[in-house]
Amino acid sequence: MVTDYGSTLIDVWELPEERIDASVARWRERVGLIRTAPGFRDARLHRRLSPEAPFGLVNVAHWDSVEARDEALAHPGFTASAATANGYATVHGGWYDVVADLTAPGGGDAGAGAGITFVSVFELPEEQVDAILPHWLDHAESVSKAPGFRDGRLHRAVAPDARFPLVLVARWDSVDAWRAADDDVHRRGLPPLPEHGAAHPALFRTVAAF
Repeated sequence: MVTDYGSTLIDVWELPEERIDASVARWRERVGLIRTAPGFRDARLHRRLSPEAPFGLVNVAHWDSVEARDEALAHPGFTASAATANGYATVHGGWYDVVADLTAPGGGDAGAGAGITFVSVFELPEEQVDAILPHWLDHAESVSKAPGFRDGRLHRAVAPDARFPLVLVARWDSVDAWRAADDDVHRRGLPPLPEHGAAHPALFRTVAAF
């Protein structure tokens, strides 16, 4: 059976800690205006656990298509809200395809509470993505077997000039479960990144969802 992932929008927000609460409120307002639009599937906003993490918020939204979202953004209320939001954050956004969809054996322990979300965004030249992608797919598959892993998706940007051509979003039962797996990963070694590549990993919690 072919899985219909729709179109995935990922926005990575760069903003100071003192602006996050206001940004979350604006996000709730804006998504609330378009969540009943045809083609909207869901949206989830994540807030960093540590103020030292480079990116404060990550939005992951799913639509039937890019065109459906474009039509929804024509809502007059959304347009007015967007105008007031300019300047409070630098948002690196784009559309992504799912290149790996991972689930823990047995489906994970979704009843263990809200859990945490691990997000890693990758900066690297687009022409090098094909070369490193198999290594990261193998890595993600290996990590998905760790205790406490719930599910995760590795995304590849549709646009060749995206700031972050690869984004990993994974849910874990707890910080301790993720930390234990992360320690094991570093003992075994991470897949190599190209000379001009960089990964920005951080832990987040879900603060709003539709």
